[in-house]
This record gives sequence, C-alpha cells and structure tokens, in this order.
Amino acid sequence: MLKNRSIPFGYCMVNGKYALNALEAETVRKIFADYIGGKSLKTIAAEMQIPYNTGKAVWNKNMVCRVLENKKYIGENGYPQIITAEDFEQAARIKVERNTYRKPALQDEPQQAEILITEYQPTDEIHRITNEINRQLDSENLDKVKVEALIIKCAQLKYKTICEVRT
Repeated sequence: MLKNRSIPFGYCMVNGKYALNALEAETVRKIFADYIGGKSLKTIAAEMQIPYNTGKAVWNKNMVCRVLENKKYIGENGYPQIITAEDFEQAARIKVERNTYRKPALQDEPQQAEILITEYQPTDEIHRITNEINRQLDSENLDKVKVEALIIKCAQLKYKTICEVRT
C-alpha cells in the first residue's frame, strides 16, 4: 500500500521547516503555466516526468487538479511561495470556466447560442438533513433504513433547488 504524501508536492523538510524541493517546485510552476496556457489536466498529467509519490511515477488528472487547488503554493501557512497569487487566481478562473456546463446549440438552429448554466443553492433544510445524515453515520447504533430515507429526501430537495440560468 502506498503512503499518501504528508508534505505537498514541491516541498520538503529542512531542519524542521518547510523548504522548496527545487525539481518539484519547478514542476509545480510548469503545471500552472501549462494549465494557464490552455492544456487540459489529462494532457498535463500525461506529460509529467517526475513522480508525485515515491513508487508512483504515473500522474493522473486528479493529482494535477490537487496541485492547481493548493493555496500553499502562494505562500500560505508557512510554506515558501512557488507561484504568484495572480497565477493561482488565473488558474482558478480557468478551472471554473472549463467546469461550467454549456448547453450545446441545436443542430436545426445554429444561430441560437444560448448558454445554460445550472446553479445550486442549498437551503437550511438541506443543511439540516445533511447534518442529520452525518450524525447518523457517526452513530454507534446506525439505522440503515433511516439513513437511506434521509439520503433520498436530501437528494430530492437538492434536485428541486437546481435552477437553470439562461444567458
């Protein structure tokens, strides 16, 4: 079984303090530059030459995504800065843009370029039910039927709160 990294990719410990791992830090900069430059997570992962973990040479898009979402790279919580805050924010904006669902234009009406974005706003009831589900799951006396009913009810409420915004 492989051990998860306890120190983020790009860093190492020197005399009890976080320090840059030069080769990994350069790889982090390359990941951000490639993503901002238009490459996909999958493409970036396929091009990685340095292992993410000892014993795991192959990267996947989730590993690349974790790098792009890690605020430690801009110097948070005592970590040395690897990338600028501007690059981090630009990568985050690109990620949001790429993850937004857009309804494809109808074939019969190519002039129609309407964009469909789905929005979800959890209600107080959804929060309450989610908390109850978590309490039940953490309980020693788990009532599977009750938890299943709560999960279904929560899913139904979530589905009802999804709204489509046309732009």
